[in-house]
Amino acid sequence: MATNTYVQKYYDNLLATYDLLVDAVAKANDRGMKVTKQFATDVVKGQREAIELGKKLAGEPSDLGQFYTAVLEATTAAQGRALTFTQTAYQEALGASGEAREVVEKLVQANQETAKAAVEVARTWATANPMADIVKKGFEAFQPAAPKAARKEKATA
Repeated sequence: MATNTYVQKYYDNLLATYDLLVDAVAKANDRGMKVTKQFATDVVKGQREAIELGKKLAGEPSDLGQFYTAVLEATTAAQGRALTFTQTAYQEALGASGEAREVVEKLVQANQETAKAAVEVARTWATANPMADIVKKGFEAFQPAAPKAARKEKATA
């Protein structure tokens, strides 16, 4: 009866370990998607701004004031997007690092509990199984005999 409890605990711990891993992979995937979406959005914005800049310059090529202002606005917007993207990527990397540490700690704890349950299953099985005693005695029977001098010393002691 106790063996079933330990076996159930062993499998429950294995499932908990796999659930931790699946959750970690899902979170990493979400983080990657967030950064990828931000990058794609920034690329689209940059392309649209470049097209608008081209339109402005083509509309009035001789207006140097407008040319300078338009280039300055486009450059500033691009720098802002780059900074925002860098901040997002950095925050996601920090978050992933913290999550990774937390997942490793949980996995170590879960693996320790799984190992304890496995040891209890093996111990309970060995004491409850009559074949275990037969195997043990058979193993002892095949051990090399002690030298005659050692047997004499044991007999006199």
